[in-house]
Amino acid sequence: MLNLLPLRIVREYQRGIKFTLGKYTGTVRPGLRIVLPIIQDMVKVDMRQKTIDLPAQEVMTKDQVNLSVDGVVFFNIVNPANVVLNVQDLEHQLKNTAMAELKEIIGALTMSEALQKREHIATQLKKRLLHVIGDESVPENQRKRWGIVVRSIQINNVELPENLVRAMAKEAEAEREKKAIVIRAQGEMEASQKYKEASEIYSKSSLAFKLRELKTWEEIGKEQNSLMIVVPSNVTVDPLALSALGKNMQGQRSKKK
Repeated sequence: MLNLLPLRIVREYQRGIKFTLGKYTGTVRPGLRIVLPIIQDMVKVDMRQKTIDLPAQEVMTKDQVNLSVDGVVFFNIVNPANVVLNVQDLEHQLKNTAMAELKEIIGALTMSEALQKREHIATQLKKRLLHVIGDESVPENQRKRWGIVVRSIQINNVELPENLVRAMAKEAEAEREKKAIVIRAQGEMEASQKYKEASEIYSKSSLAFKLRELKTWEEIGKEQNSLMIVVPSNVTVDPLALSALGKNMQGQRSKKK
């Protein structure tokens, strides 16, 4: 249905693209504007910054690994006439172009590079989009002149397949266990070296060995449930009698409790 009202309001964040008898006749700035019914028509274009979500898609890397990648494209319309005259369904075309270029960029990288170089991927994608939409750095005969500027691109997630994540987790766990075993073996080797040095010292000094023996008895005696009987080395004791004595003393201690 044709709009027969001659007055149109263009908001501050909008621009109007006017057509007279189907021919482009200028860009209308914000305010109250006159559009002649039937003869003229006007298409309003929103100049505010917009975003396009790049949905997660499966991308094959250079080393044959499937990654799931998604992101966001931020852009502004700077030439509303070009947007209306040169591009049909701007957001749809920009989204499809960005997704296709993203696949090519990821396809040239290995898995580890794709996981570590999100900023590099975003920079390369922005550069490719600028060539497609008609950046000033592109030669005149190669510009498509979409009338927009890509402000920035953000790569949100680069995810691995679940089975590959589990495999990498097992690999990392095995690596940690390997390091733990190596550290434990190094500790035992250092301890054995110290024991060897200590044994050489004890073999040269009977007094030092005796002091170490007394220290060991002291540590054993600190245990609450232990019973220790010290017998001089020059005294001969019947083992059976010593065992019976130990049981008797243990029984007496139990009755006192």
